Amino acid sequence: MPHLPSRHAVRRFTQSLLVVALGGTALHCKDDPVEPTPVDPQTLCSGTFSDGTSINVANPQPLGEVPLPEQSFCDFHTFAWNQFLYLTQTVQDPNDPVTPSKPRFLSYAPWYNMLQPDGSPRPGAFPGGATTLQVSRLDQKQAGSGQDELVDVAGNTVLYDLRFNQPMYDFVTGGTYYTQAGYDAFCQPTDPSAPFTPCGNTTQLWLPWGNGTDPGSMELKSAWRQFPGNDCPSSQMYCAGTNLGLVALHIAQKTPTHGEWVWASFEHVANTPDCAAGSSSPIAPLSPLGTPWAFFNPATAPASVMETKTCGVVPGNAQCNLDPKVGTGFQQVNICRTDALPAGGASAANCAVVDSSTSDPNANSGGNVSCLNATLRPQLAGIWGNYQLIGTLWTKGTQPPDQDFWIDLFQSPKQGVPEKTAVGFPNLANTALETYLQTGSTAYDPNGSGLSNANKAGCFGCHNPVAQDTATDLSHFPSKFDDLTEPRVPAKP
Repeated sequence: MPHLPSRHAVRRFTQSLLVVALGGTALHCKDDPVEPTPVDPQTLCSGTFSDGTSINVANPQPLGEVPLPEQSFCDFHTFAWNQFLYLTQTVQDPNDPVTPSKPRFLSYAPWYNMLQPDGSPRPGAFPGGATTLQVSRLDQKQAGSGQDELVDVAGNTVLYDLRFNQPMYDFVTGGTYYTQAGYDAFCQPTDPSAPFTPCGNTTQLWLPWGNGTDPGSMELKSAWRQFPGNDCPSSQMYCAGTNLGLVALHIAQKTPTHGEWVWASFEHVANTPDCAAGSSSPIAPLSPLGTPWAFFNPATAPASVMETKTCGVVPGNAQCNLDPKVGTGFQQVNICRTDALPAGGASAANCAVVDSSTSDPNANSGGNVSCLNATLRPQLAGIWGNYQLIGTLWTKGTQPPDQDFWIDLFQSPKQGVPEKTAVGFPNLANTALETYLQTGSTAYDPNGSGLSNANKAGCFGCHNPVAQDTATDLSHFPSKFDDLTEPRVPAKP
């Protein structure tokens, strides 16, 4: 990948062309003012966008697009933090009689309000009914062919919720796509009984992308620890009632210039340590909050792991991220993060805004995220300061929101459509949502050689622009129809 010049280098090159066009002499009128050297508003990746605007931590506003025209790599990570701040603002939700005061994202439509059994009437206006987080409608299954579960150090299974914003909800329910029969009538799958069957209809169903000011389609998947003793630690994490605690939030948003969606993932800082030493959250007896880790138990880790602060995840040295299956159930195994953020917080090296290059194709993304976390988290009051961005993912350049493409490494070439390259955190995986699909974690590799953790871990391994009976426009919302009649191991009330 060639080195991309900065916007100032482009400006200087343009000026040089003008000099050459004028015979090699720069011409100025006597009284012409000398144009000052432009000041770069984004010298550090600490909350300011390349267009000069900044995150308003106290009153964040939703963004419908990563700020133009530059869209630096830092801009995407800053965009992710801005959306998280907006989505976690406390709102009063008239559609929740149980917990009316709650984070904004929990006021969005749960999947079971948007998707209905065949023969059902069209759902009502957004959000389609009560938005209360219902334990009985959450599921326990993670992404990937292993259909695995995540068990915390207390022996309780993590639960998952899926929600959609109004543009996506209105599009799905305003059409005929809110029932399996209605979606299949459009898709025309060659074998409706089999998952991931290609649509017979070659016309892609493109979800709304917004106007650049107001957000387009958004999907929000959250992960929740269970606290059966009704003792969720509300001083440490967001608790829905007394028995559910938020440990992760995955945000996917479609924009006018990023039809591949922008993917951002946040986690609670006490979830897991990093697998290797020298990173931002090293293996230690306690989490950065001084509390036990949620998914790593030092008492069961080999002594060498605690001494070296390194937990093996490959065959022959398998100590973390192991197969959780035992008999017909699942057990707790120690989890660590393979795609770790660098140590140093808001150091000069981490905060430096650089261009993508052959030697650094992801433009210091890890450092920039560490810088943003260290800069923004202390500005947050209460429990939201205990959450961190663990990565952002998109494809290089821009991608029209209603045109097909294929993603290098993750997909086979498609004739006649552009090739795209995943950047930022190409192997983005959340330790609470995609626990067993982390890059390099091959001691347990549930997707097998075709989509191995060795080189194809990440959102785009499963989310890609293929029209199927269970997926469309990188969204897996059609796969949830099965949960209406055959839930993926329904959670216990």
